[in-house]
Amino acid sequence: MVSRNRGSSILAPLEKGAFAGIVSLGFLFVLRLGSLAPFPPESALEAFLKIIPESVQEPSVQILGDFAGQLGLIVATLIAIIIYGVFALIFEKYYAPRMLSRGISRFEKFLIYSLIPWLFFGIIVLPAVGVSFFGISSGIGNSSTAIWLFPLSLLLANFVYGIVLSWEYSDTKIFVAGKAGSSVSTSTAPRVRESQAVSRRSFIEKGGVAIAALALMVTSVDSLLTAGSTTAPQNPGSSNSTSVGTPINLGQAPAIFDDPRLAGLVDSEVTANDNFYRVAIDIFDPSVDASTWTLQVAGVNGSGKTYSLAQLQALPKTTEYNTFECVSNLINGNLVSNAKWGGVKISDLLSDAGGVPQGTQNVVFYSVDGYSVAVPFATAMHSDSIAAYEMNGVSLPQKHGYPLRAVIPGLYGMMSAKWVRKVQLVNSSYQGYWQTRGWSDVGYVQTVAFITVPVGGAQSSLSQNKGTILLGGVAYAGDRGISKVEVSTDNGKSWQSATLKQSLASNTWTLWAYAWSPTQTGSYTILARATDGTGAVQTSQNTDTFPNGATGYAMSPVSVLS
Repeated sequence: MVSRNRGSSILAPLEKGAFAGIVSLGFLFVLRLGSLAPFPPESALEAFLKIIPESVQEPSVQILGDFAGQLGLIVATLIAIIIYGVFALIFEKYYAPRMLSRGISRFEKFLIYSLIPWLFFGIIVLPAVGVSFFGISSGIGNSSTAIWLFPLSLLLANFVYGIVLSWEYSDTKIFVAGKAGSSVSTSTAPRVRESQAVSRRSFIEKGGVAIAALALMVTSVDSLLTAGSTTAPQNPGSSNSTSVGTPINLGQAPAIFDDPRLAGLVDSEVTANDNFYRVAIDIFDPSVDASTWTLQVAGVNGSGKTYSLAQLQALPKTTEYNTFECVSNLINGNLVSNAKWGGVKISDLLSDAGGVPQGTQNVVFYSVDGYSVAVPFATAMHSDSIAAYEMNGVSLPQKHGYPLRAVIPGLYGMMSAKWVRKVQLVNSSYQGYWQTRGWSDVGYVQTVAFITVPVGGAQSSLSQNKGTILLGGVAYAGDRGISKVEVSTDNGKSWQSATLKQSLASNTWTLWAYAWSPTQTGSYTILARATDGTGAVQTSQNTDTFPNGATGYAMSPVSVLS
């Protein structure tokens, strides 16, 4: 009788199953990128995020940015790999000893067993996270995607698991008739134990490479697929910002804006598409087929109209400059950008679709990824509120809502839905995705000034530029506009008015600059505050982003050298 280490006997099938799971998940991940199947770890993560308090989510997003979601996906994927390892353990301990029929080949037995994880993910995991059985209600596809593709794709992925598992067990005898529950005979035990040791070393090597590759794929494939669409957001005025063309109305701007030290600020007055900030509820952005996509505009009583993208583009077109700021943006943060949007006025769209019935309170926008948000009727009917299909003169990039997004002036970015598929008029209140999680129902942006020149912590010298240090940035107050920006170099004891550049539009940020001439060296903290177009001064009270957006003065340290 051969004595076997119990821990080793458990570890071996776990290793085999985990490796087979990595291959299966990799296959499923590729299908997910093609919108052919949901990715169970992604679906589970999104369901988990829905129950996490904003007090926990918000700091993670602010610290880690987009990597927060990617890190969460890696963790969820590792859990799925462990689950596949457990399935291999069940296979070896319970399934294999009972499958001694000679009428079925060993390979066929593995394929039959692969139905078990398929049923587990399709009937238990996906419905539990709100995606429905086998992912047939997943929002990752488009209207032309047949629902049978989802369960079929999941089945193929688990067939891959069974095939790899079969290969992993090719050097063991677990289907020997009359030896139910026994993996090896006494005479072959030494050789098999040596083979298992080699197999474990091989698995560790292969598993390490596979996990690293999977992590790399999770963190990079999204940006690779949408190269040229967007990158990490950057502060207005940073040297890495990309211009979208000649700065607008620079010839009429005050002379201070001709200074080369403000070139980055002036050039980024309109944010390039690849630098525009991005925040979404999705780990991977929806990929919409515009040739089959339609927009449904529905009235209160069910009336309405459906549009293709071409039909929308045939309606009278308008272009508007509009600044977006995320409600999660920190004071002096980088989740704020400005662009020129092209599309159809929402008021014109609603009129063309049959008009607006009396008593309409809200206009609700629904997205293909399950996102929704309600905009007050009066705001949606504003002449600058548009359904946009262009951004800075080109088709709307995928990451920014292709083929259609809402552009609602004066409100935080969460009120301007991306990837819009339906516009619904309602005569009642409605709480959208973020509102059900405690964020502002109104979404009015706070008045705030940003300091971007010089970059915080910069060093300047009194011996350069005649001892003058240029300060600059942007100020934003939504559709209220900016009437004044003030700067303090003595911790708020006194304030000096900065020079403003005329805004591109009433709904955009305003560039400001101030020539500061310090009289002595030392460390300074620069403060900035803005006054909106109504005469209301930005509050000095510091508040968190949740639930109405951050408030307080922007602060930037500067060291002045001799």
